[in-house]
Formats: sequence, C-alpha cells, structure tokens
Amino acid sequence: MSAVAMGEFPPYKPPVPRFDDGIFVSVDSRHHDGADDEGQLNTLNTVARQQGWRNGVSAAYDRELLHYVDNPDRLIFLSLLPLNPGDAILEIGPGLGQISIPLSRRVATVDALEVVRGQAQFCAERSRQEDARNIRITAGGDNCELPYADASFNGVILNLVLEWCGWRAGGSHDDMHRKLLAEVSRVLKPGGFFYLATKNRFSLRLLTGGRDEHMFQMRFGSALPRWLSRMMLRGRRASGHLHSYRELRGLLRSKGFDRIDSYWATPEMRWPTHMLQFEADDFARERRKVSQGENPRTSAIAAVLPAFMIKHVAPGLAFLARKRAATIR
Repeated sequence: MSAVAMGEFPPYKPPVPRFDDGIFVSVDSRHHDGADDEGQLNTLNTVARQQGWRNGVSAAYDRELLHYVDNPDRLIFLSLLPLNPGDAILEIGPGLGQISIPLSRRVATVDALEVVRGQAQFCAERSRQEDARNIRITAGGDNCELPYADASFNGVILNLVLEWCGWRAGGSHDDMHRKLLAEVSRVLKPGGFFYLATKNRFSLRLLTGGRDEHMFQMRFGSALPRWLSRMMLRGRRASGHLHSYRELRGLLRSKGFDRIDSYWATPEMRWPTHMLQFEADDFARERRKVSQGENPRTSAIAAVLPAFMIKHVAPGLAFLARKRAATIR
C-alpha cells in the first residue's frame, strides 16, 4: 500500500464538504445538537478557545471526563494496529479527540469524522492547540455514509461508536450498521486494516440483569431476545444496538473482511488495562493473570468459565480485520 505525504489528505467523494468555522461540513450533516447539549457544547468551545482545551472540558463537563479524554492508558489498543509513518487513517466518531490526536503523531494523516458538529469544532481547536497539523476534521456521517473516495485509507478505527451509529439515521439499527461496515470496506485500500471495538450484547453484566444504557436502562436489555425487547420497548426507538460475538464476526466477513483477530479488553472496554487475543495459544493461561470482569459478580462468574466461552460473554468485543482484495457489497 502506498504511503502519503504528511498533510496530503485523501480525496473526498463528490459533493465535496464545505469548509466552515475551522472544519469541513458534509452535505449529510443535518444533526443539530439537542437543547440539553447545546449549552455544554457552547461552554466547551468558548472556554477551550479562551483558556485552553483542558479547561474547556472541565468547565463544560467535569474532571472525570477530562481524565477520560486525556489519559494515555486508554490507548493501549494502538499497539495492536499495523501503523506506518506513511499511513492515511480514518477515525469515525472521534468525540473530543482522545484517539485522533495521539494517533496523528504516528501516521501521515488522520481524518476524523464526527456527527456532532460542536464536538467536531472542539476537535479542530484541540488539534490546533496541540499543533497536530495532519488532522482533518469533518462533521457528518448522520446517514452512516462516509464522504471519502473509494480506497482512500490504510486503516479505519471505529472505537465504541458502532452501537450508537444508527441512532440519528432513518433506517433500522441493523440496516445502518450493515451500511456503515460496507462504507468502511469501500473507503479502505485492499489489505487495509479495520479496528472495531463495541460493547457485547451477551456480556455477563447484561446476562445477570444489569441495566442497559442503550435501552432506557432496562434490566437485561440487549441480552433479551430481540422480539421480547421490542415488545418491552413499546414502540420506543432504542438509542443503541449491540451485537453478539458470532453476529459481529459474521457481519465483518459479509462485508469483505478476513484475517479477523479478536481481543479481550479487560476489565472493560472504556478503561482496558490488557488486550488479550482470544485466538492466541496461551490465552487460557494468560487470562488468569488479569482482571476477569467489570465488577465482583461478573469477575467471579468469569473465573469459573472455560476459556473458550470468555469471548462470548466479555464486556466488549474488539476485532482487528483486513479488507480482502475482492470485497463483497
């Protein structure tokens, strides 16, 4: 795969997004920040410009969120990725730039596509303050389409975003997830990598009655049979949608990915301290050396389960896959 020059960004597909207030805005960017979020985002960006991005996060949210977006310990998965200095990388859903900016120091260019325009503006301001000149911020992706040309990127990162990506789109969650994964395959170069991390539908937390933040805090939530959860939602649209290990692996294969490795991010996806490969010969031994779950209850259950079951009930699912030369649409 060819390298790109520092700052030489991959092309957009027509129509090209317009440049507005420091970011590019895709034609599909119709999402407006909700009334509850608008004040926070205004505070975030105003304080960030005047007093620095860290003060902006603290003023708009709290110190805990600042710790979340400014903690290198959360980035251990980057060591798994086959990154090269000449790579062009796409991150979908950069949030407040917690991955895009550290990533930009390892590769030639980073494109960051953010559906919330206020967060995209903050990412641009944070990038400017950290002198990360090889990042291009685009607001868009509302309809799960990517505004980039075919075969543009050496790698794509989708970290804890897939579960939410159908929320603002018009179709069903399943349809939007399939659409987004097909789009990821389209913009990747043959042989390019795709890192996908998401929460697990059948995590031990949900299987044992935990509340599901994707389904109005319903107990068991996504772990319930689909028909039963739809009946219990009484016509309300869930904000998120989770997949099982088998289902997500099958989706990746159906969209043109192979050489799929899967990882256990323990003790949980947002704050992993270890990334253990399920397919590794020493997984059964190495799993005994790390935390077994998110809380004492799930840890106790996981500790007595055979190693082959862990991938099915882990808190989250992390896959590193490669795009095949001939993809399936």
